[in-house]
Amino acid sequence: MSEQGGRLIFFWGRECPHCAKLHPVVDEVSEELVKAGGQGITQLEVWHSDENAKLMRSYGDVLKRACGGSLGVPSLYNERTKKALCGMRTTKQQILDLAKE
Repeated sequence: MSEQGGRLIFFWGRECPHCAKLHPVVDEVSEELVKAGGQGITQLEVWHSDENAKLMRSYGDVLKRACGGSLGVPSLYNERTKKALCGMRTTKQQILDLAKE
């Protein structure tokens, strides 16, 4: 997969407690994807990186729908399928399913 257009991206904020709770799950799924011969999850911190925040905003319409109307973290976006997940209650299985679509 090319870097643009095929990544599964985890958008998170450094001081976000919800992100901190989801981070270990994202790490675990990313490791499993790599072990299975796939691409890991790209993790982009958006509260302290204007570049990452700009990329997140570029996917805003899809992320806002997934997040209940506003752009939020933690969220995951699949560049290939243009689908997203949002919130700390996101499960390992949901992330795996999003990655495998």
